[in-house]
Amino acid sequence: MPYLTLMFDTVALPFPLIVALLSQPRILDEWSNTYALLTRTRVNRSTYFASRVLVSSLLAASVFFVMTIVSFAVARLTYTDHGYDVPSLGPIESRFDLSQFWAISPVVYVIVFSLWAALVAGTVGAWSTLLTAVMGNKFMALAAPLVVWFVANFVLAVLGLEEFSLPPFRFHISQQPIWTAIVGWAAIVLATAGLYVYVRRRDYQTPGIVRT
Repeated sequence: MPYLTLMFDTVALPFPLIVALLSQPRILDEWSNTYALLTRTRVNRSTYFASRVLVSSLLAASVFFVMTIVSFAVARLTYTDHGYDVPSLGPIESRFDLSQFWAISPVVYVIVFSLWAALVAGTVGAWSTLLTAVMGNKFMALAAPLVVWFVANFVLAVLGLEEFSLPPFRFHISQQPIWTAIVGWAAIVLATAGLYVYVRRRDYQTPGIVRT
């Protein structure tokens, strides 16, 4: 539990910023250097841009899958009851997000939750890349995902709708129907799709891509 708590309380807070920092500095550099400018003259713009979005998504998904599943693994390998004979597999079915899967099997829960973290991170990675493409200011492009994240969760908290806070690491949310987590992810997907359409309609000439 200490390792899972670490994931929720420390990694969760800057989650969108971590995803942006994983992929965006390389994208920002690539879009502004001579190699990228020459590459875009030889490769179809849509293919080039789609590949950049895909790479960002896969990088974020891979990192968060490994990080999440390693946290569970380390917690399991280092668990001790300190001689009090406390079982390591205590009932958590109603204590954590997506913990319905724990009732099926702890292994299933670990795998599903880690895959879920990877899916959301991959989506946020694509979203961050698209934000970078439409924003000319590099600092704002990096900070935007974190700002939007905080504003969205703050508004939901004020409205008393914390169960719809953005996934995957929802702060101290006890077990909720799984569809409540999917709502936040679906909103990110729609935002990502909308930005992608916008960039395509601008013929990949948005401020974040075309730099002077």
